[in-house]
Amino acid sequence: MLLSAAMIVRDEAEHLDACLTSLDGLVDEVVVVDTGSVDDSLDIARRHGAVTAREPWRGEFSAPRNRSLDLASGEWILYIDADERVRVADNDAVRSSLSQDDEHGAFRVRFVPRVGWTPYYECRLWRNAPDLRFRGIIHETLLSSLYARADRDGLIITDSDLITIEHLGYEGDQSQKHERNEAMLLAALDEWPERIFYYDHLARIYEDRGEADRAVAMWKRGIAVVQSRQVPQHDDRLVWIDLIVHELAAGRINAELADLVAEGLERFPNVPALELAAAVHEFATGRPRLASPRLEWLLALDLEDVVATGSSYDERVFGEWAWHLLGLCRFALGEGPGAADAFGRAAACVPHKTEYIVKRRLAEGWTRAATSPCT
Repeated sequence: MLLSAAMIVRDEAEHLDACLTSLDGLVDEVVVVDTGSVDDSLDIARRHGAVTAREPWRGEFSAPRNRSLDLASGEWILYIDADERVRVADNDAVRSSLSQDDEHGAFRVRFVPRVGWTPYYECRLWRNAPDLRFRGIIHETLLSSLYARADRDGLIITDSDLITIEHLGYEGDQSQKHERNEAMLLAALDEWPERIFYYDHLARIYEDRGEADRAVAMWKRGIAVVQSRQVPQHDDRLVWIDLIVHELAAGRINAELADLVAEGLERFPNVPALELAAAVHEFATGRPRLASPRLEWLLALDLEDVVATGSSYDERVFGEWAWHLLGLCRFALGEGPGAADAFGRAAACVPHKTEYIVKRRLAEGWTRAATSPCT
């Protein structure tokens, strides 16, 4: 058997059928481990011919994940969740590539974490082996064992554009997930206090619940951890970006925020979300001439440039939001035609948003008045 898809579910009847349908023609086997559903998730899985099992929920994700791997028979494992969809241009090409492969231990495939966000590469496809198992209470991972095995066996891990996985799970009301995840994240921090993603996720939960002070305190705890260690990690940027965005949205334009922006730019150069946040800060502090080049850089990026940063971003960073702010900067600098063009491009991104249309017309009117021989 070539390829097994492995997943865990709990009350995923709303999503599961579409997920399993997206796997048709790609995988030979689907393994579904249920952690306590009261809906018909398991019936849906069985209708699709999945191998099914039950695993009692013990307050952590790794155990059921690993049970799904124990049951998988394929030479390769595709790790997927019920609220995700696989998009493959050519199933036969993927299967042919895997069947002939003798040099890879794993592939990072394109992953879209939220609707309307850009993809990045995430390790979701690997060669099946009994020593590759997840660890962690939440945001579980097997990357350390995966890379160790690849080094031991002389295998490589590279990016693949043959598969894209799209995640839909952040749509709709998240309150139940927040309640469940908060306790797990706090326990995970005790186990793994260096992992910055935990601090950021907790802070975003508190922010979403309107607990701003707790959110800010958690982001600052994460920043302190980063500042205290010598070796940087990819997720370090998250606590800077999300705290800066939070403070800008709250209108706290002060010296502390200025220092935070400056340190973030120094630590994480050319990170799109941080560049946009810095441009917002520069405009808010009366420096549109500094903000404009950042925005022009963002707007000149293509999708592959964005994917190469290793992170996912709201697509509006490279379109609507950047064009609108650039319009404001150009207007502040007295560049009427350029401002009108930028507002028009923002309007083209969101045709129903009249604010941008009005601003474009104002910029055009201002330009006509400024160039009229009667003025």
